[in-house]
Amino acid sequence: MNEHTETLRKRRPYRLSLIILPWLILNGSCLYKSAPPNLPSVENPAKGRVPEPEPTWSVEFEENFSGFEVGSEPENLFILDGAYSVSEEKADRRLTLPGSPVGDFGLLFGPRVREKSLSLSFSFLMTRQGRRLPALAAGLGGVRSYRFRFNAATKEILLTRQEEEIGRVAFTWESGVWWRARFQALPGDGERTRIQLKLWKREQEEPGGWLFDQLDAKAFAGGKCALWAYPYSGTPIHFDDILIESKAP
Repeated sequence: MNEHTETLRKRRPYRLSLIILPWLILNGSCLYKSAPPNLPSVENPAKGRVPEPEPTWSVEFEENFSGFEVGSEPENLFILDGAYSVSEEKADRRLTLPGSPVGDFGLLFGPRVREKSLSLSFSFLMTRQGRRLPALAAGLGGVRSYRFRFNAATKEILLTRQEEEIGRVAFTWESGVWWRARFQALPGDGERTRIQLKLWKREQEEPGGWLFDQLDAKAFAGGKCALWAYPYSGTPIHFDDILIESKAP
């Protein structure tokens, strides 16, 4: 081996590194040009983003009347008419409207809730007397917004908006039994509102389905909640476990 050959062999590693190094720089940099799959990219900023949690119901008002003296008128209720007061039976206190005089007697309660979904649930107890049957009603958004009225005599529930009928459904009621109701107004897209209603015996589990569930072509303005009692049977009407909840749309 002569001196020229030995010199070429010594230079080969150096020349090889000059060839490989630019290739690694060029191709290695390409591996980092695209964003990792789990991070947002310029083309799709939402890709890989953790979804926001669904809004949940928040309690706006709750009352079971256990903190009031028997015979008192709860100060957190705005009674429109009627001799409502707290009564007690078997250590259970509730709000009672006497069976006389006969008429329609209402009350407002809770905060004014606006721009949110609104849910009102409550328990009630009514009894018949011979052929005379009672009635009751509940409202969402004040006295002239959404209201359902149950007439035991006609065995049906009437749903109205500002006194205009928007639906009705048959309902079989049992006298002398505690019932529970859930009434909801859910603002939708544009000027629409979903109205939902269910009633069931208080001793039973809440049913999954709705007795009434439909879209109304009007926007829900919100407001206070209301209850009305109509003691047409001449017997007391009782309310208990009132709960108002709201949820961001």
